[in-house]
Amino acid sequence: MTSSGGSKRDDLAAARRVLPVFDGSRLVAIRELLGLTQANVAEATGISAPALSQAERCETKLSAANVVLVANVFGVTPEAFAERPEPSVALAPQFRHLRRTPKIEQRKAERLVHATAQVALVLREAVQFPRPFDFAHEIDPDLPIEYVADEVEEAAAIARSKLGIPLDEPIAGQVIDYLEAGGVTVVRDPDTDADIDAYSAIVDDLPIIILDGGADSVWDRDNFNLAHELGHLVMHRGIDRTPGFKTVEAQAHRFAGAFLGPASALRPHLPTEIDWNQYFRLKRQWGLSMAALVRRAKDLGVIDDETYTRAMKQRSSHGWKRVEPGSGDQALPAPRYLNRAASLASMSSTELAQRILLPESVVDRIIGDQLPSLVD
Repeated sequence: MTSSGGSKRDDLAAARRVLPVFDGSRLVAIRELLGLTQANVAEATGISAPALSQAERCETKLSAANVVLVANVFGVTPEAFAERPEPSVALAPQFRHLRRTPKIEQRKAERLVHATAQVALVLREAVQFPRPFDFAHEIDPDLPIEYVADEVEEAAAIARSKLGIPLDEPIAGQVIDYLEAGGVTVVRDPDTDADIDAYSAIVDDLPIIILDGGADSVWDRDNFNLAHELGHLVMHRGIDRTPGFKTVEAQAHRFAGAFLGPASALRPHLPTEIDWNQYFRLKRQWGLSMAALVRRAKDLGVIDDETYTRAMKQRSSHGWKRVEPGSGDQALPAPRYLNRAASLASMSSTELAQRILLPESVVDRIIGDQLPSLVD
């Protein structure tokens, strides 16, 4: 099978045309996007690892025949290895559990947001999208949350306003709808590493959130993840801290609670003692997990530290560490805009992949499956 679906002669001709502008960094980018190592590629192609390494570092160039071999393994055409400008990154991907996330998965995730920006930009040429969300309320990433809590609460309130969400209204199952309608590009990736709940980035001026699409996903956790990542987009543009930085993550956590459960509306309903039935009712209404609601009660001074600690111990003893009662009874938040835009533009994943010179499997991950619709 040839990379372009044409003849081997055509692929060789395409590879020869590319050689004068061959860029080893493009080989690295696509390899990392697919989660492959140099050893994986060497084994699949028969090209020696040193030769691949030298080509990636732009010290040498592969032969036309070897360019075709690599293109076939990657599922792209030889043109994918031609030099191209690097994307502009205003916020690098933010990973919550950096130490638990292997480097290969970090790089794969970073490349996926770049690919998502490419897909979105192509579709934006054919379909009118909302203006990219650009509200920023920068907060010093080094300051502990106790010093900036009021600022974070304010940032969340303004973000709701910018997204057209009434300040005191629960949004529960509509979080992803508001984000997409407000200009945030959201992708649910079925191939995200198990240790990555979600991550966010700003690439080529597009705010992007990638949600884990794994089998362990639950709607209440996803709601919080979406709000948490929105917090990064709002508060942490341009920061140069290592992803997972403690104060940065604490700020995004506080933002998520405030965004989903504004203090003025939620505080009167939070129990002053541990009342799981009340937390369960509030969970369904506000779209926050019971764990997040207990934390919100602590943050707002409704319960003290001792009560919070006791609640967390009870939660653990109940086996609610990741999945609580009610966590599986609602549909997962589902991105729609990229998929719908591809349909409106009459562009298949194959056509999009050819347009942006990336593997079709990656485009499928980004736009998702087209679901039947009862709406024109």
